[in-house]
Amino acid sequence: MYVLEVRGSGRERGRAHGEALRDLVHEHLERWRQALLDDVVVDPDTYVTEFLADTGFEPTARRWTPDLLDEARGICEAAGTDWRYTFTRLLSDEEPWYRRARKLGAWPGRSRLPSRRPEDDPLVVGARGKGCSSVGRNAAAGVPALIAQNMDMSTWCDGHQLLLRVADPATGVEAMVFTLPGKISLCGMNNLGLGIACNSLLQLDYDPAGLAEDFVVRGYLAQESVEAGLEFLRRVPHASGQNYTVSGPGGEVLNLECSKGGVVGWRPWPGADRVYHTNHPLASRDDAIYRELVVPLAPEQRDRVCSWTTAARLAELGRWFGDPQVPVTIERAKAAFSSRVGPVCRHGEHEGRKDIYTLGCIVMSFGDPPTLEVAPGPPDVTPFQTFRF
Repeated sequence: MYVLEVRGSGRERGRAHGEALRDLVHEHLERWRQALLDDVVVDPDTYVTEFLADTGFEPTARRWTPDLLDEARGICEAAGTDWRYTFTRLLSDEEPWYRRARKLGAWPGRSRLPSRRPEDDPLVVGARGKGCSSVGRNAAAGVPALIAQNMDMSTWCDGHQLLLRVADPATGVEAMVFTLPGKISLCGMNNLGLGIACNSLLQLDYDPAGLAEDFVVRGYLAQESVEAGLEFLRRVPHASGQNYTVSGPGGEVLNLECSKGGVVGWRPWPGADRVYHTNHPLASRDDAIYRELVVPLAPEQRDRVCSWTTAARLAELGRWFGDPQVPVTIERAKAAFSSRVGPVCRHGEHEGRKDIYTLGCIVMSFGDPPTLEVAPGPPDVTPFQTFRF
């Protein structure tokens, strides 16, 4: 895993990122471009141009998180990449639902995208690289709050795991962010007690002019209090359906299902001291776009749409964390995220393909000092590394 420290203004942080990891940023963008070519019969330049023309993510990022948009611009400038590709790769939760709509011929004014694998269900293919499982535990007497997750992505991301250590001298906020070269975030924590894990919910309604998930995560981590972070999550227009496991007031940990329609909380039972989640909505019913997309499909096809292994993984998390008498510890979280049942720990072979992979297991403990443990790969075979502020 690469570790990079950046500090200063957004532009300064981005330029440091782009200069230090220039070759990796180019290699990562080329991997993404090749993955796109492997999936759809389309010229990448044309596709990216149409995607950006059909959406309004950049103006929204400029409004809500200008410092982070400057950071992305700085990466592009220092690495010498094409801004269209740099920015589109930041939109790794938004581009999949756009591609899914295009594959179904459901995007107004655009032709249907032909697939190189026409036998595949386009609703599944459009999101085949998505996954993730998460858990959170409230603080208790002598026990700090805990947030942990497996970050699941396509196998072509492997080898590019990056821990970005970010410092903003203007605010005093420092963050440790698990991410990839050229991207500003996947998940992470800051030195003031804020932590965030992410689970894509592609069944929930999207907003083509909302704030993209990368900017939501880093925007949350830039806040100086848990209360300010939660207010930020509730105020911004969410571009993508997403479950965020986040720090709450008084050491509580919250599950927030976010979408175009707003923010809905979820707990496994009333008063639970823990939350856990995978990749299907458990509380929000903001899914009108999705329900319209599946209308043409047969009932047996609808069961497969955007489901992957999410129900099986949630059941496995329930086996580990569903008994209120069994405490959620760091050791138990690591054991659960190493489970090949579901599979929670993903190597791809369980799904008959090699494109879903646990890129990293991230465990955040909000003690004094806050501690981040990262296994940069499937945690059943990858040692953890420990980092502190």
